[in-house]
Amino acid sequence: MYKNQSLDGFLTELSSRNPTPGGGSAAGLAAAMGAALVEMVANVVGVRDESEKSRLALFVEGCEASRAEFVAMMDQDSAAFEGYMAAMKLPKTTDDEKLVRRAAMQDALKGSTRAPLSLAVRVCDFAELLVATFRDAPKDIASDLYVGAAMLEAAYAGGIANVYVNLAYLRDPVFKDETRVTVQQCQTRIAVLGSFKDSIGRLLAIE
Repeated sequence: MYKNQSLDGFLTELSSRNPTPGGGSAAGLAAAMGAALVEMVANVVGVRDESEKSRLALFVEGCEASRAEFVAMMDQDSAAFEGYMAAMKLPKTTDDEKLVRRAAMQDALKGSTRAPLSLAVRVCDFAELLVATFRDAPKDIASDLYVGAAMLEAAYAGGIANVYVNLAYLRDPVFKDETRVTVQQCQTRIAVLGSFKDSIGRLLAIE
């Protein structure tokens, strides 16, 4: 849905009163832009140094795959929330209808939680790949690497925020506990991205 849409068209939709696209889809776009910027730096480094090009070849492929996945997640997040909106519109006249509606809303909320959580997990995966591959970059393109890392941080934060906004309305204690465990694991894993960005910031003498 969003993959073939113009950037201006997406931003116009994002700014509208419509519930989708929202913060989750915006977080997916941020992740895709972060991956694209990191990929660009790898490509520039590869052009300058043939041995680095060979070393970074698999990393570039990983960037391409992650970028495509993050774009797909933009659609997944919107589709999940639209499922929740559809559940809210179910009839609620009789007691049976109310029960069906509540169950459908809870199921849809789980989907709306899984989508941003998956984004957060995949950002963690990509961050670990990035840090394992890139220790620094030539100063003239280090700012692009810094911005890429910052976009990935924003994507992660956006995903986690959307997880918590849905958790507040969920009633399944097992699902909530499992989700919180995954979030805690992500919080530990994502720390490498902040450290990486800070190291690039020191190279750029950012105060």
